[in-house]
Formats: sequence, structure tokens, C-alpha cells
Amino acid sequence: MTRDAHRRILVVDDNLDSGSIISLLLEQAGWPTVSKLNVRDALDALDDDANIGLVVTDVRMPDYDGFDLLRVVKHRFPYLPVILITGQPIVPDDVIPLHAVILQKPLSAKELLGAVEENLSRG
Repeated sequence: MTRDAHRRILVVDDNLDSGSIISLLLEQAGWPTVSKLNVRDALDALDDDANIGLVVTDVRMPDYDGFDLLRVVKHRFPYLPVILITGQPIVPDDVIPLHAVILQKPLSAKELLGAVEENLSRG
């Protein structure tokens, strides 16, 4: 059952398996998803699809990372919520945008879905 066919979740992860698992969990919970493998394709998807209501993105990706994506999204789409996911530690050299929501891998379906619900209710 789809929660809202007009509100999709954009999943961004350079690891196809990881992104597919996240998308599958979200879709099983009733959220339609759009998956992209990099920040540039994710930004194109946001420009092309006004029905994206949330972004779930990996932090560590080549070229541009999840923090970069968050900064651009907050500039261009200020009310669009973003959830960052990482399997690697956050280090002192990371420039973390203010109010970033970061989930640490491995994460449970309950943790992911709880963060999605909470952030969509704010958005």
C-alpha cells in the first residue's frame, strides 16, 4: 500500500546494494522511492520531480558527498528534509551542516522508518 503516491523519497547512495536495500525497506513501508548513485544525478532528479518530499543520502561518496548534497538542497529547496546515513565515523575534518540528521550504519528498519516519519512530518 502506498502512503502517498505523490510524495516520493529520493535515495542517494553510490553503493548500489546499499541504496537498493534502503529503497526496498522504504517501499515495503509504503513509500515510493527514486534511486540515484551520485549527487549530480540526485540534483537533476530534484529539478525534474517536484513530488520528492524527502532525501535519504549516504555521506561518503566520491566527488561530492552527502554533506555537499545537504548544503545544496538546503539552499535550493529549504523546506525539503534530508537524512544522512553513514557507515563510517564522522571525523573532525568533516564540515557538518547545521541541524544535519545523521544515522549511523548499521541501522534497523525501525530506526530508518522512524527518522523518515519524523522528518516528513516536519517538512
